[in-house]
Amino acid sequence: MYKDSLEVIEFEKWNKKILNVYWIIAIISIITEIIIFFLVAIPRGHGNFTYIASFIIRPALANVALLSISEVINKFIKDKHKEAAKYLIVIAGTLMAFNLVCVHFSVSMIYILFLLPIMLSVYYGSHKIATFALVLNITLYILLVIFYLPTKPEGEVNHSLTDILTTIAAMASAALVVRSFIIRTAEIINTFLSVYERERDLTFKNFAMEYNSRIEPFTGLYNHKTFYEYLKNLIEQSENFNFALTLAIMDIDNFKKVNDNYGHSFGDEVIKVFADIIKENTGTDDYAARYGGEEFAIIFPDKDKDKAFEIVEAIRKQFNEKVFEGKEEERFSVSVGIRQHYKGLSMEDFFTQADAALYTSKSSGKNKTSIYE
Repeated sequence: MYKDSLEVIEFEKWNKKILNVYWIIAIISIITEIIIFFLVAIPRGHGNFTYIASFIIRPALANVALLSISEVINKFIKDKHKEAAKYLIVIAGTLMAFNLVCVHFSVSMIYILFLLPIMLSVYYGSHKIATFALVLNITLYILLVIFYLPTKPEGEVNHSLTDILTTIAAMASAALVVRSFIIRTAEIINTFLSVYERERDLTFKNFAMEYNSRIEPFTGLYNHKTFYEYLKNLIEQSENFNFALTLAIMDIDNFKKVNDNYGHSFGDEVIKVFADIIKENTGTDDYAARYGGEEFAIIFPDKDKDKAFEIVEAIRKQFNEKVFEGKEEERFSVSVGIRQHYKGLSMEDFFTQADAALYTSKSSGKNKTSIYE
């Protein structure tokens, strides 16, 4: 799980940030050498050009060349060889440390620079890279001690066996710290992901339960209870924020005869088709519900009676033109009543008056839409 989570991290950006750290260290080393030149070298009578060439220009040019090459290589391989780019960053840090140590070998504290690539490998969260950094830095350090330091004049090198063992121990300790940090980070991430997944699953389950409690499963429309909850809330909001609110009540005509003549199975098909037509013609801001067997209702927030009339007429006509397989000669219809809300109209009267408009449609021939006036 932890390994999978690391795949989403953009290590290419981290590579660039670490290279920026290397550049800063290189600049700091140059500034430090310049300060030492003015505070120490000149008072002690060292040759200006020799000191500047050996301790400022040469190591600075070497670091600039090293980091420039690393920048170019990282730019070309970061997309196709992401893993190799990580090892490149470790190698660049080790070579820079090696360069500075070779120049300032007489400074006992300079050898801690070999710890830098090991410590920075923690960014990658990889035991393999941390181990590679440890082996590479210890190897170069031992080669330096065996082949480079003995070539220097006696008295310039103040690096005893104790110092050697201590430096190697420090690098090994740094690697252990990095390893412990990686393990601990993995535990924290895994714990976080585990909690997150449980919370996400619980949220989905709660959402599903909430959804199922509000939706009438056969048609996918809101159920009777939810319809009245939304109607009450929308009336309050309409009065508080002064937006239009219209209610349409719809009833499939002669539905009892449909069941009696063709059976309840076909009646269910008619119900389902009508519900689908409602969903096709209503928007995300509209609230369509099946609140009875063949009775439906639509709440239209921010729509006046004329706009609601256009929508329900489209629904009515589309349903009336629907051809059912095996019943090609039959046409089914729906009657609709519409009422627009006004401030002070109670929910009960609002619904009753929309229902009265529906009764007008029924009593005047059916298959029509009436607006309550």
